[in-house]
Amino acid sequence: MNSSRDTMAMWNEIREQPAMLRERAVSWTERARHIRAEAPSRATPVVLGRGSSGHACTFATYLIALETGRHPVELRPWITTQETPRADWSDSIAYAYSASGASTDVSAAARWLRDRGAHVVAVTNAQAGPSVLEEASHQSFRVAAGPERAVPATKSFCAQLFAAAALTGLDVTTPASDSARVMDEILKGDLGAELAEFLANARQVVWLARGPALAAALDGALKAQEAAGRLTLAYSTAEFLHGPVASVGPEDRVIILDDGVGSSENTEAVVASLVARRTPVVTVGPDSSHAALRVPMPDASWARVPVLGMLTQWVALELALRLGLDPDAPAGLKKVTLT
Repeated sequence: MNSSRDTMAMWNEIREQPAMLRERAVSWTERARHIRAEAPSRATPVVLGRGSSGHACTFATYLIALETGRHPVELRPWITTQETPRADWSDSIAYAYSASGASTDVSAAARWLRDRGAHVVAVTNAQAGPSVLEEASHQSFRVAAGPERAVPATKSFCAQLFAAAALTGLDVTTPASDSARVMDEILKGDLGAELAEFLANARQVVWLARGPALAAALDGALKAQEAAGRLTLAYSTAEFLHGPVASVGPEDRVIILDDGVGSSENTEAVVASLVARRTPVVTVGPDSSHAALRVPMPDASWARVPVLGMLTQWVALELALRLGLDPDAPAGLKKVTLT
């Protein structure tokens, strides 16, 4: 591997994820258990966030739905800036995600919900405190992923995914250990560089996934946009055939993140459509899936998403290096975005 990477914050923060999982998993489970014990029973879940934190919310919606059979509310912060009837949200528990704890619209939306009776939980990697988001919330789940210096979120996103699982009621200790082992194994190879090479000359890059893995695809697209400045999109594999497939051709590249869950018929249909359009495509997934590029994965299907997310972060970093860009400090971006 390129030794110059060792001086980059993003690369080091990617590599810190296995150790973070081993160190924090027990405390995440305990903190989630405490929050769940104090939260209102039978409350309707609400999630809100922006950027990578918003993608963690997408992940959370799938886990909540799988555990309860009901899809949670994904609140759009814009709604809270408009004149609306003053509805009663006292039957709701809102999980507000912001890695920095300083996201202005997420914090304002959290306070808007609290003022209307919702029980609000801040999910954050804030280092000092209390953060603006925590001041607007009843309870705080600090993921304690450690400081991040690179603009693209890496280990804080991974920690938020595990926090989402823990807050859903899942014991994350064994899956965290399994994920850490798998991440270490993947990072010993050159998979990130190989996938970046596959994408290097693409007109546009598309990441596809379905179910909880969609969060990794969405965040993979964001990381490539941030770190490498590339035209990169993400879709559900199910929705891709409903129009977006018409936008790709031989000069584009597609990566399908296959978590090995559910039927492969949809993925096979997408691959067949791409082949017909002469669009190069690679599927990445566990040994149990039909993926062309097989990678080790933890047993818990939901825990495969942080592993796939780590891989997309690595690919984005490698793309940036090929373009001579600094992935730690992309032009025009800041670590905390105020909207």
